[in-house]
Amino acid sequence: MSEDTNRRAERILSIDVMRGFALICMVLVHFMIFFGNEGAVDTWPYFILNHVLGDWGAACFLMMMGMSQVLSGRKHADDGNRILLKRALIRGGYIFLVGILMLAIAWGPCQIWQWDILTLMGFATILLFFCRFLPSWAILVIAAALALCTPWLRGGVDFNAVWGGQFVQVPVISRYIPGIMLDPAKEFEVVWRAKDIVQGFFLTGYFPVIPWSLFPLVGFVMGRRIVGKRMRHDLPLLIIIGILLVCLGLGGAYAGRARPESSIINGFVSPLSFYPDSFTMICFQLGMALIVFSILYYCYDVFKRDKQKVSFMVSIYNRTSGFSLTFYFLHYILIGWSLALVYFITGKYYLFDLMGAIPALLCGIAAVVLLELLLYYWEKRKAKYSLEWFLVMLTFRFASPPEP
Repeated sequence: MSEDTNRRAERILSIDVMRGFALICMVLVHFMIFFGNEGAVDTWPYFILNHVLGDWGAACFLMMMGMSQVLSGRKHADDGNRILLKRALIRGGYIFLVGILMLAIAWGPCQIWQWDILTLMGFATILLFFCRFLPSWAILVIAAALALCTPWLRGGVDFNAVWGGQFVQVPVISRYIPGIMLDPAKEFEVVWRAKDIVQGFFLTGYFPVIPWSLFPLVGFVMGRRIVGKRMRHDLPLLIIIGILLVCLGLGGAYAGRARPESSIINGFVSPLSFYPDSFTMICFQLGMALIVFSILYYCYDVFKRDKQKVSFMVSIYNRTSGFSLTFYFLHYILIGWSLALVYFITGKYYLFDLMGAIPALLCGIAAVVLLELLLYYWEKRKAKYSLEWFLVMLTFRFASPPEP
């Protein structure tokens, strides 16, 4: 068997499948959100994409990132801590800067301090390097502490001022279970002031370090279990923990319907909320991520005998996963520039107000097809000049081990 075949056989298919699926769903979610008008918001397609898939898909994506750090680190275990630290700093800094560049190109330089998921991943990449020196139980304690301290820390800042001052019930689901899920009345307001920028990065932005970094930390521990060949025996326990967390999140949200809106900021029993990530939502997200990954791991890495034979859809997920940074970057450019083009033609900026739910969904599907075709031909050309290719070149140039 060739070295390339061995490498493919050793890949954890479930990670690529879950990450690829999350990325494709993310494109559909974002096109629905940014293109969908007020009428689209009150429809089942919007709710299913934005809340049923999107709310826990981001947590899955971050958890896969933590696992990948362990698997990648295993390949370079003999390079020494100094080289590994340089690799982490280069990789983390690169992802962070790509995230800033993406926001600047898609929405304009004035919006770069939104703190999207890429800037969080850049920070988490460096954080996870130092987790190499900690036992798994200590990492899980840190993750739990992040979840538990988040309401207390958010209660110490003026969170309402950043997100519009009030929250509204999420359409569709609130017709059946009033008050169980809330959204901020307005979008995050970027303020170019040092205090607000730092506060947004750590606590109040779209994907702040607290609490979102807990998902890569949990993924890092799970990656260790995979490398140690113990994940297969962990699956029943992971599913049980996942179910308990989902029940805790949904049960806490149901009980929190009568609580004040501020409970999603500084409470433990509160309605579900993605912005900010309420404690009940954190439990739900983590539980769903554990359940879905456990099922996929069993299907693709335990039950499946021949990893070389994959279906058409799995091959798409694998390719998307391999181009995850490029895929994420380009889909935001498609959205931002499409809205800018409409503005240039009509003189009106239709952000969150362009079309109905079905047309927005069709635009998202068309974008996925376009991006997948682009990745297919890019892969045929060895991914040259993709964002991943530039990262490999930078790492090779500045963080290669010395020649023996």
